[in-house]
Amino acid sequence: MVYNGYGKVTGNAHEVVLEPNAASHLDATHAALVRTTEVFGNVVEFELTVHTEAQVRSGAPNPWEVGWVLWNYENDERFYAVALKPNGWEISKQDPAYPGNQRFLLSGENYTFPLNQDHLVRVRHSGHTMSVWADGNFLGEFTDQERPYEGGSIAMYTEDARVRFSNFEVVR
Repeated sequence: MVYNGYGKVTGNAHEVVLEPNAASHLDATHAALVRTTEVFGNVVEFELTVHTEAQVRSGAPNPWEVGWVLWNYENDERFYAVALKPNGWEISKQDPAYPGNQRFLLSGENYTFPLNQDHLVRVRHSGHTMSVWADGNFLGEFTDQERPYEGGSIAMYTEDARVRFSNFEVVR
């Protein structure tokens, strides 16, 4: 575990549940993150199930307050991510060279991901190119030509949501 968002992280060899404390102010966020101890190179393919059980923010939640899957995670300012949201999806890069440290690579509303359901995420990262699927649907492919990340951990992350991650498997 990297941090628990003032809440709790529980789990076993088959699943992990991240449940940060509920944020009570609009300008507050509580996040939880766990990562693999293994560091992967710039060729990795993996899958896992993401199940956002509930958005825990007091008041109206934000659509991105769901489970995120991270890869090539070095620290909180350097990683790639996919977020499956109730109103769509986004693939991003946490990059200190961009405002807010976030660079949006691809996004869409062609597929939506309701809360309290299992969603299977598959990521293939080879060289500087990443391909992402969710529930068997191809979300997109992106080649990072601006300071690409060459490797790192795989991580599970949430902001202001209770999320169950399971069935984690590295394919290659």
